[in-house]
Amino acid sequence: MRLLKGLPRTATLSLAIGLLAGCASERPPVNIVNEPQAANALPLGATRGPVAGTLTPEQTKAQFKSLAAEEYTVKKGDTLWSIANHFLKDPYYWPEIWYDNPQIKNPHKIYPGDKIGIMYIGGRPRLGITMRPHIRYEDLPPEVSAIPLDVLKPFLSYDQVLSDAQFEAAPYVLADRNETVASSLGDVIYARPALTGSEQVYAIVGKGRPLKDPVTGDFLGYRAIYKGEAQIMTGGDPTTLRITKSAREILKGDRLLPVIHAPFDHAVTPSIPAMPIDAQVIDIPDAITQVATYQVIIINAGTHNGLVPGDLLRVSKPGAVVSDTYTQNPKELDKNAEPQGFEIPKPPQVKLPDFPIGTAMVFRTYDRVSLALVVKTKRTIHIGDLVQTPTSAN
Repeated sequence: MRLLKGLPRTATLSLAIGLLAGCASERPPVNIVNEPQAANALPLGATRGPVAGTLTPEQTKAQFKSLAAEEYTVKKGDTLWSIANHFLKDPYYWPEIWYDNPQIKNPHKIYPGDKIGIMYIGGRPRLGITMRPHIRYEDLPPEVSAIPLDVLKPFLSYDQVLSDAQFEAAPYVLADRNETVASSLGDVIYARPALTGSEQVYAIVGKGRPLKDPVTGDFLGYRAIYKGEAQIMTGGDPTTLRITKSAREILKGDRLLPVIHAPFDHAVTPSIPAMPIDAQVIDIPDAITQVATYQVIIINAGTHNGLVPGDLLRVSKPGAVVSDTYTQNPKELDKNAEPQGFEIPKPPQVKLPDFPIGTAMVFRTYDRVSLALVVKTKRTIHIGDLVQTPTSAN
């Protein structure tokens, strides 16, 4: 588990300003931003010095569903997140509460058959491996991953975020042997420029909508949408390929990319970002308007912001801006002259507080964009929802 460091950052004005941009004559909300974080409101698990346990024994106890919970036997298909959810009210606290039992070989790795239970260390309850029945380590089954990898397979192997130049430079589908508008499984296609590399199998992707930073408006890249796979039959210009997998209709102009062979690292442990993150959901792959648990979101923060795979982020719903028609405070009432020559009071606009609705775990990072899996949510998540480093204040 890596050392967690971070500094607080006050909330930005961008969200509230965006909500009011449509009407320049309106007064800004009374509380246009949430209250700035207190000086000690660091990210959970973070300190300004070496980490020495940030939750008090009482705070730790409060995170458990029951301190009398029986040991849990890890099953095939479990994830770190599902195991944490068995014991904790909010699995986000896993990095705070997990204990690397020194009596267990590789205690940071969990395998089916291991028993997880509550133990008291230094007067506070912790979770850890209480028994590992496997003695022959070379025969251990695959270790438990942080998140369900079967859900992420398309995103780990095919989906990418590409710059405009990268997309335009990629080989493209020129034509279909059958001269059809769309191609699918078993069809023969032709690609240019000639595919001369060592790869024999290519992913076929379409160009998604441009990803833009909702605050700055900067272009962040295109999502390459996976459509299928094709295997080279004959080299040359054009190169002849046969479609071996098909998830969507394949069209002329779609691009061919080498299949990514960089699986999610099983050893990644859910952790707290080392840097304060203040991002938004900018795209929801394979969904129309909303996503829920175990679905993927794309956010406008990446390695440039300090994110790494395994980072946990709090997803929050932006507080709405409402009219306060009940206030009698003269300082908040703005009297505007009407064309008829008389004045009427205009109610102030008030921004309600943002409120947390879930947690997402980063699993793939780019320079200014990351893909994250929603591991828990109380409500559906939409484009524009906030994705931030959780703190004791939120």
